[in-house]
Amino acid sequence: MTTTLIKKKLTKAIKEIDDSDFLNALHIIVNSKMEEAAFQLSTAQQKELDRRRALHKTGKSKSYTWPEVKRSLLKK
Repeated sequence: MTTTLIKKKLTKAIKEIDDSDFLNALHIIVNSKMEEAAFQLSTAQQKELDRRRALHKTGKSKSYTWPEVKRSLLKK
């Protein structure tokens, strides 16, 4: 079954369902999938993150403790 056909069948079924508990559960599933897709990194973003992580692991980038960050922010 194609994605398009599945969407059509789901749309038709949802229009006919009056069970609010079921529809709420379905809504939660759909929203979680949408949120997951919204936070996908692009290939370029993932490469940059990997580069920065490597710098951090080798000690070539500066890192800060949480108290250092808070002190810095409170100075501003």
